[in-house]
Amino acid sequence: MLVYKYDGTIDGLFSAVFESFACKESPDSITTDNIQLMLDCKVKTIETNFEYSKRVINCIYKLAGINALNDIRYAFRSGDEQKEIKIFNYVCKTVREKRNIANKFSEQVVMDFYDTIRKIGHESHRMKGFLRFNECEGGFFYAHFSPDNDIVDLMIPHFTARFKNIPFVIHDVKRNVLALYNGVESKVIKGTKAITVYFTKRESAFQGLWKTYYNTVNIEERKNIKLMKSFLPIKYWEHLTEKVSV
Repeated sequence: MLVYKYDGTIDGLFSAVFESFACKESPDSITTDNIQLMLDCKVKTIETNFEYSKRVINCIYKLAGINALNDIRYAFRSGDEQKEIKIFNYVCKTVREKRNIANKFSEQVVMDFYDTIRKIGHESHRMKGFLRFNECEGGFFYAHFSPDNDIVDLMIPHFTARFKNIPFVIHDVKRNVLALYNGVESKVIKGTKAITVYFTKRESAFQGLWKTYYNTVNIEERKNIKLMKSFLPIKYWEHLTEKVSV
């Protein structure tokens, strides 16, 4: 079993594709983590080479076009532990067939790749409806969530259109990535330390009122947890005001 280990960047993954073709080998897995080796397992560290990455990118563009490249970059947002090998297999198949294989859904490699993209789009759409903003001291609104995929910047166009000139922060607490909007322009940054946020007294009062309302209208005897989970998985509940203990 051959395992490629890379630095977690998309250029590193493209470098792995180049290495595979150069050495005429195909890894069984691609990872950024320290893994427990099996007896027949060989780990090969792939150094990121921007020239190799560029050559792979140009090859994909020539064979499959800009849409294929955009799909690959989009798929790289995935939090799936197998995303690297799925993307790798898709890229390699594109290169070997020398054409765009986006519509070849009879192939498992293509199905796996686009299933990853579908899940990213589904979560992004869902979070636009369930993200909760809180009024904070300093005159801005703050929303936090823990998405499976790296989708913070995908939230920005939707919420800048809604908030217009109101400053806000969207915080992916799992990756400590923040989307900042000052009412005019937006920026995405990677946090280097824990973030502390202070709600206004009015916000705390509104949260208390919302919890009271939620508990009042809720009919305990007709609670349907299964239906609730189908609308929003339980892993997202920790960021809902009504699900946080008073």
